[in-house]
Amino acid sequence: MYLGKADVNTYDKGAAREFLVSSGAGNYGSSTVIGANTRSGHGLLVARAGSLETHAVLISKLEETLYAHNKKYQLSTNRYKDLIYPDGFRYLQEYQGVPHPSMLFVIHSIFLEKSIFMPRNGTCTIVRYKLLESPYEINMDIRPLFAHRPKDGPCSDQSGANFTSSDAGGGVISVSGRGLASHISFAGRPNSALWSEKPLWFENLIYERDALPGKTAIDSLWSPGYGSIAMKRGDSLYAVLSEAPESYSADELESLIRDEALELGKLFAGASRGLNNSIAQNLALSSYSLVADSGGASPAIFSGFPSAELRARDAFIALPGVTLATGRANIAKRILESWLDRAADCNAIMPSHIGPEGESVLGDIDSGLWFVHAMSKYTACEGPDFARSRLGELSALIEKYMEGCPELGAVMDDGTKLLKYFNIGHTRNWMSGDADGEPLVERKGYLVDVNALWFNALRFMEETSRGAGDGGMSKRYRDIADAAYESFARTFWNEGARYLYDWVDPSDGSSDGSIRPNAIFSISLHHPALPEDMGRAVFETCWNELYTTYGLRTLDPRHEKFKGRAEGRPDQKKKARLRGMAWPWLLAHFITSYMRYNPDGAEMGWRFIRPFASHLRRGCLWGVAEYFDGVMPYEPNGDILSAISIGELLRVIHEELIESNQ
Repeated sequence: MYLGKADVNTYDKGAAREFLVSSGAGNYGSSTVIGANTRSGHGLLVARAGSLETHAVLISKLEETLYAHNKKYQLSTNRYKDLIYPDGFRYLQEYQGVPHPSMLFVIHSIFLEKSIFMPRNGTCTIVRYKLLESPYEINMDIRPLFAHRPKDGPCSDQSGANFTSSDAGGGVISVSGRGLASHISFAGRPNSALWSEKPLWFENLIYERDALPGKTAIDSLWSPGYGSIAMKRGDSLYAVLSEAPESYSADELESLIRDEALELGKLFAGASRGLNNSIAQNLALSSYSLVADSGGASPAIFSGFPSAELRARDAFIALPGVTLATGRANIAKRILESWLDRAADCNAIMPSHIGPEGESVLGDIDSGLWFVHAMSKYTACEGPDFARSRLGELSALIEKYMEGCPELGAVMDDGTKLLKYFNIGHTRNWMSGDADGEPLVERKGYLVDVNALWFNALRFMEETSRGAGDGGMSKRYRDIADAAYESFARTFWNEGARYLYDWVDPSDGSSDGSIRPNAIFSISLHHPALPEDMGRAVFETCWNELYTTYGLRTLDPRHEKFKGRAEGRPDQKKKARLRGMAWPWLLAHFITSYMRYNPDGAEMGWRFIRPFASHLRRGCLWGVAEYFDGVMPYEPNGDILSAISIGELLRVIHEELIESNQ
């Protein structure tokens, strides 16, 4: 990923491009390539700290000032209410993303490189300044700006902040305030920086991407002082931003940087063997930030950034792409083992997510079904031994649905063999949520996506138990699956629309004929729940009514509740999320369906993928957003780096398209 002067030579161009570094443990650093924070979740050190249930922005940014031949050059950029100051983006000549985000500042004959990275599994960000070229000695001042607030809560009020700083020893400056603590230290080659204490408040910084109608997102940041250093050609300065006190020598920091680059190179080499396409390789590099693997602890897949949550559904949807497609089947297996162990601890119920204290939280009706889907993908890639060895636990998971599970509000109907809700207020599906007490999408009874997953899970269990030598179990699953297949089309087929009802309530015969993307799962999963003629009709309607450049819309644009843009009040943005936004992970299922009916259509499949080559150079560089506006110009929204978006695009490239080598 390379950006030249023309890509970043204005504030708007530079602020539209974001970078992200991650520790692989949920902590991250993110900003724009010009250093101006445009979101409240931006910050060089963002971590789960103190007693907060969400991540906190500990250290927001560094203000950099360069002094040369009696002149002062401010390299940073900030957005205030009525002005942009300083305008250091004027000196930015290029941005490069490999092996770490790096910015090159050029001032006449001075070439200064700034690089940012996070060591794996830590709570630390390292910023390196290297003077590549200069005919004379320069001086640098580096002033850290501390936020100490929740990532989604900018704080303009300075009262009660109680920021203080102290010398923690070993050259480490400790900062406390707003109930949190963080630290900064400097190292240099050949000399380190001299710390000067000079507290300042930076007031009225604006995060324009979080602004609401009639209200701006305003923050105030505190700085205890600055570090100063004289630098000559070839010298380096390192700023170490950390939650706990950390002090390194310049040699130790260079070793960390080299080790991280080697790990990234190994990932790239492993992924390149199967992903010989630049789009796929860039997505694979982004997946590095989404998969946590500390070696000893159980690995995990984060939902994305800045959300950084451990959601079961997101993990299982993303797993085939971010692990199997990138050559990390061993991590995939450990993730599946970890979640299956959690389900066993929850009386054979798959949790919906893991809470901030590591606790399992129940609630999603489809988490267990998406788990079986992920297990089937692992089996297709690595063979059946693992699934067969855990057949008892998998069967217990499925039995919970059959016998009725109050924790999920779901039960298998004895007549149709389909799953239905029986406790709507307690359960959640991927379209759940409310705004001001109003459901974003009202769904009840039989849900089309849940039952497509259910049928797929039954067929997988039939195959796995047969392979394990349990003929009786296999026959039982086959009989239930056969009945569910017959019931599926009879229940959901809407002849007038040549599509599927989104839900049907057997208790009163009501149904929802809205054209939503959930029907795509009836034809995109390994075992389609529809005969071919109906499946083709579903695909064509989905293409004609829901397809956009970056995803499938969550609602037909002619529907009275359609919202094509995520704009307006918070409740309006929330409604738009499931009433019109286009989701890339659904586009991947659309492509899989296309390939099912057009097995020689890989070239067209790439046509669906290629628009993301442009998106990878805007927004979060290398990343794909969680969802996009459902109407032009298709602005990205939600997580700037989304696991389900990246994972599903990688999956469909790996499974369906890579053979064409486009």
